[in-house]
Amino acid sequence: MEDGGIQKSDKEDLIKMIRSTIGIKTKADEDKNIKIGTSKIGGKPDLPQDFIWPKVDNKSMLFCAQYNLSELTQFDQENILPSKGFFYIFLSLDDQYKEFNGINQEFKFLYSKSENLIRAEFPKDLEANYSLKTAIIKYFQFYTIPDDQNNKLFELDKKYDDLNFYFNEPTEDFIADLYSVMDNLHQILGYDRYIQSSALYDFSSKELGLYGADSSEFQKRWNDILELSNTFELLLQLDCNDSNSDMTRFGGSGTYYFGISKNDLKNQNFSNIKMTFQMT
Repeated sequence: MEDGGIQKSDKEDLIKMIRSTIGIKTKADEDKNIKIGTSKIGGKPDLPQDFIWPKVDNKSMLFCAQYNLSELTQFDQENILPSKGFFYIFLSLDDQYKEFNGINQEFKFLYSKSENLIRAEFPKDLEANYSLKTAIIKYFQFYTIPDDQNNKLFELDKKYDDLNFYFNEPTEDFIADLYSVMDNLHQILGYDRYIQSSALYDFSSKELGLYGADSSEFQKRWNDILELSNTFELLLQLDCNDSNSDMTRFGGSGTYYFGISKNDLKNQNFSNIKMTFQMT
């Protein structure tokens, strides 16, 4: 990193902000080749035998992904997540356009401790084309940095005119070069890699009932949103625009961001997840 007039103590603080993150690579595959319980996007889910398929308005939801936590625990350097169990993501479709709408969209983010699984069949009421091609998930050690909208950088950004030039850009370029195989926005933990604005502000807006509100109302409550954003963490990103799956059929180039309060994450309570959807 070039000097850029940044004081040594501030450089040390910036380096400490770099966070260990669980990266995700995907590979197109077929369920018949995949062991039950393997992390994957799409296909038929591997569920506990007594699992009740989630519904919205009496219609079965679309299964999107499952994450085997025992496969990623070695990359959870902050030791935040349970060492066993599964995360499951189910999403609803807009009835009119048969796609993800992202606005007040119904979803189910479920955590199950059960490891006694079966490969479930799709519910009979789920339309034939309402399933996703299978893409196997492989985890690896990744790193993320706070973006230029992150409040962790607000004070330093005021202090240095070229902070983005001397910290964000070269660090992001270094990470990109280090992980040249990373061609998606999938990840677990770390700082969100947003498309429009920090997902933490969306989580706060939802908590305050301001999600989708007029920009004037948003600006009026900005300090509240900012303060509340400090209480949230990114839990997981699910990228629809992944060439190894066909989620783009329903979500285009969008990415789903799932957030959790720091207190809930500490207590491993995954029953109050926030979700936002961003796209280009």
